[in-house]
Amino acid sequence: MADDTETQPAPASTTGRAGALTVRAVLAAVIVGALAIGAGLYFTGAFEPKNEEKAPRLAAAGTTLARSKPGTCLTWDKDPTTMAPVDCLQPHKFEVAGEPARSLPENAPYPTQSVIAAQRDQLCPPVVTEYLGTRLDPKGRFQMGLLAPGEKAWASGDRTMRCGIQVSDGAGNPLEVQGKVVNQDKSLTWPPGTCIGLDARGQFSGPVGCAQPHGIEVTAVIDMRQAFPDASWPTDRQQEEYLSRICPSRTTGWFGSQDGLRKSGLQLAWNKLSQPSWTAGSRSVICFLASSKDGNTFTPITGSAKSPDLLIDGKKPVMPTLPGAPAPAPAPGR
Repeated sequence: MADDTETQPAPASTTGRAGALTVRAVLAAVIVGALAIGAGLYFTGAFEPKNEEKAPRLAAAGTTLARSKPGTCLTWDKDPTTMAPVDCLQPHKFEVAGEPARSLPENAPYPTQSVIAAQRDQLCPPVVTEYLGTRLDPKGRFQMGLLAPGEKAWASGDRTMRCGIQVSDGAGNPLEVQGKVVNQDKSLTWPPGTCIGLDARGQFSGPVGCAQPHGIEVTAVIDMRQAFPDASWPTDRQQEEYLSRICPSRTTGWFGSQDGLRKSGLQLAWNKLSQPSWTAGSRSVICFLASSKDGNTFTPITGSAKSPDLLIDGKKPVMPTLPGAPAPAPAPGR
């Protein structure tokens, strides 16, 4: 890799993929049952990422990048110039889909992050689609990426680029994955107990510690293949009927008590898979807890739903009263 070390990686953008998740919520039917009391929030667009992740700049001509064919998996440490190919079963940060149809001209100035992003969005979709045999799920876990030369390599006339597939964290940093993309569930999910933060604009900022203000807390990941094993897409109604049964049950198991959800004062919700997402290979959804006063925005939550320190919009949760239950007795002295 000696021929890579002269290239300095360009500064990467700070806009993360998870930070671009749009918050658009619609208050749906009330879920009332033995296990769950609360309002179900059907977030129609809560999992729609914009493709704004970082694109590492690497030396290319005569190096690892230039020799990378479709299907090559690449990895690097904190310094992208250490890039090397690895077996795709091993942890890696980028899976090469192919070379874009064209590159920037030789007399072009060194590209900014916005130029690289525009090149990726314009040139990489057909390359990635041909490589996978289908389009990437626009709401899924994986994103298109574009690897381009570093500044010194660019100055020497290097214009090598590679389109590929990667996963990024909330800050836009490439994450390690294992296995070829084609063999994996493409869904965007997080493990139970994960809290997803909100920024000042009401957009998801990615996983955060639950002691920090956040918008949702995941209670379960549901593999929809258990209920819909064939290849055909289950309709919204079919998904809703299934999830309205399994999410309360799985959330009760997560709390470890029958009335954990009711005591939390939070609302149980889930996302569903669109037909394009299903066709692209996404098969999992999440059940999660949230709070909304108007059905359109998230109310900030601090602390896990399991924690005695849970606050909803800075206040202790108010436990809903079960239908038909007597009103709570007044406090002594009142």
